[in-house]
Amino acid sequence: MKKKYKLKKWFKVLMLVLITTALYQPLETGDISKTIVKKQELSKQKKEVVMKENVQEEPIQEEIVEEPIEEKQEETQQDSSYTTRMTSYYPNDSYGTGSITGSGLGPNDFQINENGWYTYQDKLVVATATEYLLKYGYNLNNGVHTYKYYDELTLNIDGIDYQAIVLDSCGSAMSTGRIDLFVIDKEHIKDVDVIVKE
Repeated sequence: MKKKYKLKKWFKVLMLVLITTALYQPLETGDISKTIVKKQELSKQKKEVVMKENVQEEPIQEEIVEEPIEEKQEETQQDSSYTTRMTSYYPNDSYGTGSITGSGLGPNDFQINENGWYTYQDKLVVATATEYLLKYGYNLNNGVHTYKYYDELTLNIDGIDYQAIVLDSCGSAMSTGRIDLFVIDKEHIKDVDVIVKE
């Protein structure tokens, strides 16, 4: 019987150690898991705060992005008008101008306004630097605007806006950027600076 008792004593000690260890370990693990859960909750809260801050900042960023776009639109609007010299040409002038324009239209297709300027569909007939001249080997200076036949412009001549239509090409306009007004004769020429609105 003594042996049985000794085993029970060892058994009791062993059990006591195991039970004590088992009791303390879940508590510690529970504490650790609680700490991890708390850290995760804090991390989530921080993320939510950061996300809320980001959401609040987004409209500000959009406003910052919109301002340069508006500035570019204003620049584009400013770029759509420019000042250049307007000269005149007429049939059989010293440059050997014929009566038919590059578009194939001529005086029979035009009307004459009170200033002695040719018009087509109530628009002044003008010659400009054109894309057609580029095809024929003309060089284009930087900053010179080119047009195609039948492009329409608004010319401010002496403070008055006139509608104009490109029906001819001007070789010297490729380097100077000038606009040539088609007039009936030498007595009706015009040589002034104009504001061109595209």
